[in-house]
Amino acid sequence: MNDAQPNLIAHWQDLNAQAEAGIITIPADVAAKCDAACVTYLAHLDKMKIDAAKLGVVKPWGDMKSAQDLQSKFLRLATGTDRSLDVILQQHIDVIESMRMIFRRYFDETETTDAQTAANITALAPGN
Repeated sequence: MNDAQPNLIAHWQDLNAQAEAGIITIPADVAAKCDAACVTYLAHLDKMKIDAAKLGVVKPWGDMKSAQDLQSKFLRLATGTDRSLDVILQQHIDVIESMRMIFRRYFDETETTDAQTAANITALAPGN
């Protein structure tokens, strides 16, 4: 089995660079829908992260070695390693934030263009 994972943050950063260079474009309505989906998913991931933090607070499972071993295993799955739930959730959040950068670009560019257009119109017809 191959453990190599694609670098999704780098992928989205590359797409963002392509969008900045004008190589790819996303229609504003599509970008808005994608951004809204990202916001919803981020809220879901944030809730999962809060719930996962609760897994790191464990009560003693008893004096038996098997109980302590099991408790330790579950704790490692929840937090404290590079493959634990809290780290994986944060990686997902980082990827979604990288995705949002490309979608937000279209809103920022639209706002900048609208402001520049309004300034140009005002300069041409200051009394109106």
